[in-house]
Order: sequence, then C-alpha cells, then structure tokens
Amino acid sequence: MQISTRQARIFRLALLLSSGQPVSSEKIISQLACSEPTLTRALKELRDSYSAEIKYSKAAHTYQLVESGQLDKKALRWMTEALNASVSPISPAEKGVSLSKVRKKAVSLSLRTSVLRKIDQLAQLANTTRSDAVELLADRYIAELAEAIKAQSGTARK
Repeated sequence: MQISTRQARIFRLALLLSSGQPVSSEKIISQLACSEPTLTRALKELRDSYSAEIKYSKAAHTYQLVESGQLDKKALRWMTEALNASVSPISPAEKGVSLSKVRKKAVSLSLRTSVLRKIDQLAQLANTTRSDAVELLADRYIAELAEAIKAQSGTARK
C-alpha cells in the first residue's frame, strides 16, 4: 500500500506520541524531518482526524498525548503496518532537503498529469524528491534547450 508523505508524517507522529509520555518538539521535528509549521499542521490533523487531545508544554517544549481519542491499539497497529508496507521515506540528509528559505523558493507550476508522472518516475529512479527532480532537469537541460531554440530561430530568420 502506498501512502502519501502527509499520511506517513501523521502516522509517525501518532506513533511517537502514543506512549503518553512528553516528547520534545525537537525530537518530533527531527523524526518527522519537517519544519515547525509542518509539525503544527500535522498536530492539527491528528487532533481533528482522531479526536486526540495533545497538550503542549511551553516550559519544556514538549507535546504529550493526553487523551488518545480514536488512536487505540488497533489504529496504531494499522498505522505501523501501513508505514512498513509503504515505500520507506527518505531521510532529509539522504535527499538533501534544505528548509532554508534563502536557498530555495517555493513556486507553483501547472503541468499536465503525464508530465507530472514522468517527473515522479525520475524522482523515484533518482531516489529524491519531486522538487529535486525538477531542479535536476532544469540544471541539465535548460541551457541545452535554450541553445537549440536560438539555433532554430536563427535558421528561421535566414
């Protein structure tokens, strides 16, 4: 079974908090390989989807599952099985993720589904993210494509 990155993050978060013991926000961010805003969204999703009560301690910077809601042993076991059955996620160090806003800029592109599938296939082959696959394509082929277009337009003018 294939699960989305978001689902995998929420499942791993549920498993981290399932002991009922306080877990530091640093540990959670490290384990989930995400930013603080992403952690906040994942916590909201966990609270909303599973009626879980999760408290934050400002003094200790920890999160604690106080009331599990629908996160019973069966649900947690299913999450574990889903994570194990899914393609194992790549750690940020392996895929070169940078959360630095200086280094990368978020952009939105409208692409045909067929193109998106090809990018996803490339990302899977290269064992990297979709964003890194697009960067790889851009770095490798934009200069080559620009030269071909210039040569073609030069031929068309003559």
